[in-house]
Amino acid sequence: MDAIVGRMTKGLLIVACAIACSVGTSGCGELSNGSDPAGSAAADGLVHAKALHADMVGAVSSLDGVAVDRALSSGGGPGSSGQPKVIYLVYADGKPLPNTNYNACTGIAPKFNCTFAATLEDCQRQIQTYLDRWYADFNVIFTLTRPTSGSYYTEVVSSGGGTWCGVSDTVAGVAPFLCQDLHGGVAYTLDGGESAHDTAVIIAQEQAHLIGLEHVSDTNDIMYPFICQNCDGFENQAVPTTADRCERQTQNSYQMMKTALGTWGGGPKPSVFGCIDDTQAPSVTFLSPKNGATMGHDFSVKVDAHDDCDLTNVAIDVAPQGLSAAAKKGPYEWDLTGIDGAQTITVTATDGSGHATVATLQISAPPADQTAVTDPGSAPAAGCTVASGAFGAAGLLPAITMLLIFVGRARRPGRRRRITGALAEAEPETSSP
Repeated sequence: MDAIVGRMTKGLLIVACAIACSVGTSGCGELSNGSDPAGSAAADGLVHAKALHADMVGAVSSLDGVAVDRALSSGGGPGSSGQPKVIYLVYADGKPLPNTNYNACTGIAPKFNCTFAATLEDCQRQIQTYLDRWYADFNVIFTLTRPTSGSYYTEVVSSGGGTWCGVSDTVAGVAPFLCQDLHGGVAYTLDGGESAHDTAVIIAQEQAHLIGLEHVSDTNDIMYPFICQNCDGFENQAVPTTADRCERQTQNSYQMMKTALGTWGGGPKPSVFGCIDDTQAPSVTFLSPKNGATMGHDFSVKVDAHDDCDLTNVAIDVAPQGLSAAAKKGPYEWDLTGIDGAQTITVTATDGSGHATVATLQISAPPADQTAVTDPGSAPAAGCTVASGAFGAAGLLPAITMLLIFVGRARRPGRRRRITGALAEAEPETSSP
């Protein structure tokens, strides 16, 4: 925290799968004649690309004495409060993965084979475009770098079916399922690479199974038991479930995702691909004080500043008092002391590409010759109160890793950036022993 001085005087575990099969194949998610329960293409005008009807088979596994089953969903034929949660995407390269709890498969996933773009990164970018849109409102971020600690969801994206996983080669995806959020686990996209949309649908549906979502009857919902070609996210309405396993007759997929993951607080999310194409300016929000507030001579300014890439500088100016300071990393907090009269506080956040965002607020302080009783809630605290700014200046995806490594670690009391007098330079940070 900075100190700016104005005056020197102051129950059942299931594994949910996506099975590739033709619409004509009979199953428990279809009508007895093998047609789509929502209606045929001739009846509803829909072209059903991949079937995702539900089925259940036993599996030899257990968790805390609870029997584990696999919920098989079919697929076949072409046709986000607090800190964000993390979805780790692994595009399989044919090499073993580290052991992780709630893993739906054993063995080595075949290499991801993309047929709709020239390079792996081009394929990933096309898939990620869908995922970013569908998960935009949820407090979750994607990464291609494995976090070193903490809980996170893992989705392994591979091609060629699920024979290696001990399931039929028509299985398109598999995930552990417990009718509630597992707060982690490993799901698999087994039949990815044929199209960006279909691959993204499998990824999203299997990840949602990790959270406890079931299949629904809405043809426009990602959780529909056929990979629809018209769906564009999790639908925000209650619709009947199909082959219910959780005593849940209806499901609002969007609200279940938001409840489990939280709501994104606004501003840009960090890009899974880094800052090669940085086009977004930082986000700056005053946490305290409020605009137009009447303060004492001494109070704290707290700011949430973050960017999808690195923040290189966050500067504060107080005018007409004539004070300024800058911070290279969060938390972005400053103690203002000896403030007199009406002031405009300006905070400017700048990222590594030179994009800058400016936020201002107005406050009123007592005149210089008047003593005020400071509100304890706004008075500078002894030590440091951590602001949000989760993606401050520590970097993009590495910042997330650092966040996971150091979560819960507080700065030592007394550690402060301190400026004495108007327009003075910030002294080096010092830490109490």
